[in-house]
Amino acid sequence: MVGRPRNTVVLTEDERVALLMWTRSRTCSQARALRAQIVLACEDEPTNTAVARRLGVSRDMVGKWRARFLAERLDGLDEQPRPGRPPTADDDTVAHVLVRTLTPPPHGARQTWSTRSMAAETGLSQSTVSRIWRTYRAQPGEHVTAGPRRAWSLPNHAEEVVGLFIAPPVCVLAVTARAGRDGAVRTSAATAVGRLFGEDLEAPHVLAVACAFAALRGKQHTEDSPGTDHPDLRAFLEQARAAAGAGAIVHLLANGVPAEGCGVLQRPDTALPPRLRWHHAPSPVAWTDETQRLLAAETQLPREATPDPHSLRDALLSWSTTWTPSAAPFTRVAAPRPSYDTPAICGPDNDSNARDARAPGHPAIPATPQITSPDAPPGAPITTDPVVGLLRESVLDGPYRPGDRVREAPLAARLGLSRRVVRAGLRALAEEGMLDLLPSGATAVPAVTAKDVLDLYALRASLGALLIRRVAMLGQENLAPASAALAEVRAAARDNDHARIREVDLRYQDALARIADLPQAALTFERLTARLRMFVTVLDMDYSQACDTIANEDTAVHDALREADGNEAARLWRVKIERCVRYMIAQLPEDDVAPHLWTTLAGRPRLRAGDPRGAAH
Repeated sequence: MVGRPRNTVVLTEDERVALLMWTRSRTCSQARALRAQIVLACEDEPTNTAVARRLGVSRDMVGKWRARFLAERLDGLDEQPRPGRPPTADDDTVAHVLVRTLTPPPHGARQTWSTRSMAAETGLSQSTVSRIWRTYRAQPGEHVTAGPRRAWSLPNHAEEVVGLFIAPPVCVLAVTARAGRDGAVRTSAATAVGRLFGEDLEAPHVLAVACAFAALRGKQHTEDSPGTDHPDLRAFLEQARAAAGAGAIVHLLANGVPAEGCGVLQRPDTALPPRLRWHHAPSPVAWTDETQRLLAAETQLPREATPDPHSLRDALLSWSTTWTPSAAPFTRVAAPRPSYDTPAICGPDNDSNARDARAPGHPAIPATPQITSPDAPPGAPITTDPVVGLLRESVLDGPYRPGDRVREAPLAARLGLSRRVVRAGLRALAEEGMLDLLPSGATAVPAVTAKDVLDLYALRASLGALLIRRVAMLGQENLAPASAALAEVRAAARDNDHARIREVDLRYQDALARIADLPQAALTFERLTARLRMFVTVLDMDYSQACDTIANEDTAVHDALREADGNEAARLWRVKIERCVRYMIAQLPEDDVAPHLWTTLAGRPRLRAGDPRGAAH
């Protein structure tokens, strides 16, 4: 008997990956793994009979999970509530039991609460206590494991927890994420815990209690809950954005926040790219499961970098035991990361770049007129092949992340070129240093680590100082291309065009390299620029608050060159480079870079009274 064809199951790529992960997981339940196998088989087999024969199950089981998946997709494979006697514990009792787990266990008991000790404390049965803990995933001392990823889950390259907001029934966890693949930029979950919670192994349990408490109290006081226009929630989002720092996207895992109202919480300035990404958990339990998936790793942080491990638990316990419908929300935000203008480590006793006797003064030349719309921008990458230039712009504008392979077929289809031409152009970009050339002959976006940043900037600092000294020797009459490029930098800073100033600043530096008339050194410097341009793009560096500082630094270097003072110009260049290094490393998830490593590689510049400091931001 062949059987009648049933409704066809068509899987998306994300659904297929999730189902395959469930079938291969060692921690996934056997029931869920079997359901995943059934759905995967239904994609290949048109009839329930064929799937049942293939997996050795009944046709009724195949029909049930085929229909459930078609109706609810992956969520349909979860266990559904079963009929039975209603619970004997009301919401107040459940909330009391959950909050009680945040307190130390009674004298003579184990280090953590057990169902027996909690039952004796609250007057409930052990089975009731056990059911409450299982329902809300709030078992004290339970080992946390990473569950399956859902369509609304946080990205796999989530980095750090920077904020927690609780106002029944609303629960929001703010997590940063930057461009990167799982293996290239993904940090351990302990790093995510460490930014806000320290080395707090109780954090998953405390978050489970927090979300359950918010849901239980929110049932009774929904009229007092903060909506999407609530000032407390808006203030929290701004604090989380500031704590994440420039270049980071803030992902918000939310429960109790209406999805249709989240658009109004975005910053109204449409000139800036949106930095908030909402992930709406369908239930408090789903929210708790996602936090446990995020915090499942057990890698430990350095002891000196961790705050009090019980501060989150104690703060939440104090807030929940005194909570009333009119109480202020529970808010916890991490300390902000360093900004672009963090002062460099410079000492007056270091004269590795000491200034020699000043060269004879030269008369000042009038400021070069600003160029608003040049046909060939000064300092722009020189490309003899127009296809290479077209591919460069496509790669820089594409949604690539560190380590992503640049695929030829989509680029060829988008640009209307043959794959052979695209392949040759991508290899040319790899020779420039903008892309990495893989052993197979393919190209990939470079992975960005702290070591990569130090490596690139160490070369750039030394080579740039050499070129700048050479420019100073040639005289101010050769500075016209650099003056035109500097005019663009000033115009971008005056307009506060943070997206454009990234590019025109690099063009100004390349213009100086070309003026130096050292072809090999200039070529190497421009290849470093191409790689740096890619780093800035894939990290989505935000210079919105650094426009004035960049313009001031370039102007100071240019003024020293007009006065033919090569040593002063080189010193100012090193100061600028060190600020850039520290700012870019602050965007990376790695915090294990020795603070003296950059000084060892590149030496210390020396700040002076006239150098721009943190006042620009």
